[in-house]
Amino acid sequence: MRTGKLFIMMLIVLGILLAAGCTDTETSEETEDEQEVIVVGIMGPYTGGAAVYGNAAKDGAMLAFEEANLSNVWVVAEDTKSETKEAVTAMNKMVSVDNVQAVVGDLISAATLAAAPIAEQNQVVLISPASTSTDVTDAGDYIFRTVPGDDGQGIFAAQTLSDANYTKLALLYTNDQYGNGLATIITDEFTKLGGEIVADETYEAGSSDMRTQLTKIKDADPEVLYIVSNTPDSSVALLRQVTEIGIEADVYGSEGLKVATILELGESVEGTTITSVTPESEEFRQKYMDAYGEEAPAFAAQAYDAATAIIMAIEQGATTGEQIKDALYGMEFDGASGHIKFDENGDVEGGYVLVEVRDGAFVTLEE
Repeated sequence: MRTGKLFIMMLIVLGILLAAGCTDTETSEETEDEQEVIVVGIMGPYTGGAAVYGNAAKDGAMLAFEEANLSNVWVVAEDTKSETKEAVTAMNKMVSVDNVQAVVGDLISAATLAAAPIAEQNQVVLISPASTSTDVTDAGDYIFRTVPGDDGQGIFAAQTLSDANYTKLALLYTNDQYGNGLATIITDEFTKLGGEIVADETYEAGSSDMRTQLTKIKDADPEVLYIVSNTPDSSVALLRQVTEIGIEADVYGSEGLKVATILELGESVEGTTITSVTPESEEFRQKYMDAYGEEAPAFAAQAYDAATAIIMAIEQGATTGEQIKDALYGMEFDGASGHIKFDENGDVEGGYVLVEVRDGAFVTLEE
């Protein structure tokens, strides 16, 4: 009998211990839940024609996340291949599967605009480091960007050309929201300043043969040609064909021309002038060089700032897309790409500079 009672008592003690063990497990799980892990996405063209810009932006954003080293933040990345359909797929996946609260991306304006309604509907913050289309301004309360819009660059470009005493301008630009938007603003501003658009030609993004358009431009005999490109391969092809066809006009262009591969064209691109957003800070330039062993490409600094803005919101206690959005509208800081302060449309102001190809390198011109 005594043995039987002892066995029963042991069972009771074991039950108590097991119950305590279960309680500890539940407490541990609750502790993990209390940390409120926040998933942040990065989306952009990591393959395809604009991969140089996309990977630079991803590297810039990841640099900010790695520096912050927040234990409650998980980062996922999706390749959109410069395609609107892929951008929609990527955003839907990050929202429904990954449960993201904020996303850095996209770069291509059309891709950002395709993803924006999904972000807006699901209260997910979307911050683009490169989409300059004026349509982004009205894309929604959850849509932000750390790069100034085309309206600023278009005015700057037109004023620059007018100040240089050009009166006959030819335009060659991508047939997409970025190219059409920037070309429209340049046209409006340049004609207001007394200039004339003598040729207006488009090409499909990613194209490598623009000889037909360039021949028409040559026949129009412009004093200056302004090129809008958003892929490195098209930029190289365009500049090579300008020389082959014998266009004697001076060449200007958007920041899509600012890629190292055009420097390989040598003497033929000397003097090419690019209207570009204000360059990244020296501190970021060195930071990027230390991390990746190369100069920071276009939009790396803007992506770093987009990620920094999200990080700052989270550090202030934001855990949901709505809370991150509210924090962004009240945020102001000096970033890698300049002063960041979002207006009521999620836009930032920004300055522009002229960058010239000189002695085989990109040189920022003094004002």
